[in-house]
Amino acid sequence: MRFLRAVADYVKVAKIELIVIVAAVAVDLISKAIVDATMDLYDSVTLIPKFLHITYIHNYAAAFGSTFGLDKILGEQGVIIFFIVVSFLAVGFFGYLMYRNRGKSLVTRISFALIIGGAIGNNLIDRLVYGYVRDFIQFQYFGLTIFGSQYFAIFNFADAALCIGVAMFAVYYIFIYKEPKKEELAEKEAASSLNGESDTDKSLNAEENATNPEVLASAEEAISIEKTVGKQDLNLNSESTDKKVSDDTDGTITDKTLEKNEHDKKD
Repeated sequence: MRFLRAVADYVKVAKIELIVIVAAVAVDLISKAIVDATMDLYDSVTLIPKFLHITYIHNYAAAFGSTFGLDKILGEQGVIIFFIVVSFLAVGFFGYLMYRNRGKSLVTRISFALIIGGAIGNNLIDRLVYGYVRDFIQFQYFGLTIFGSQYFAIFNFADAALCIGVAMFAVYYIFIYKEPKKEELAEKEAASSLNGESDTDKSLNAEENATNPEVLASAEEAISIEKTVGKQDLNLNSESTDKKVSDDTDGTITDKTLEKNEHDKKD
């Protein structure tokens, strides 16, 4: 319950991250749908000679066509299942990192959002729906042979989003990020302890206490004691009132008796 409430609260404020994730997934799926509808498998269209081509293939491996030798161990279907599981774990892991970095560096949060969008577009949607990934972007090295090939591996926009996210995070962490000083961390922790629990934690604790049997029993006992004390106070007040009335009545009778005696003496 607390985890779901925290996620819901974060989603309300994580507008930029959600926009990046949705945009990455949308661009990837729309581009794949266009290529799938207008090209046959293995068709190729040259956009920039010796540099950029659109070549439509089905990729049963990981990003850029690599299986890391897993196909020999797990087989084709095993590789697909493996990458689906890894993608779920990656989305959860980077989603947690994005949540942990809420309110901090925008670059870090956007990089995590790009990684999540790329994982969703490729390994979750394509592999779950089709059993393979639809790739179509192909770069050529201007006729040069590099690493034994004139072409870079065919990929898609989800692969690009994932790689851009990783590159952004690496550049930020290596060249921009600075480790907070111990004094600054101590000041932040002191300020946090002075501020106490957040409103969300307080409401969550209240909900937990409302369903805790021990807390309910203690509350009922306190109410019972309060009622008993209240009754005792009422009884004491009642007795005090009765005594006062009795004293007033006795005083009135005594005064009348004295007046009568004085009257008899005069007579």
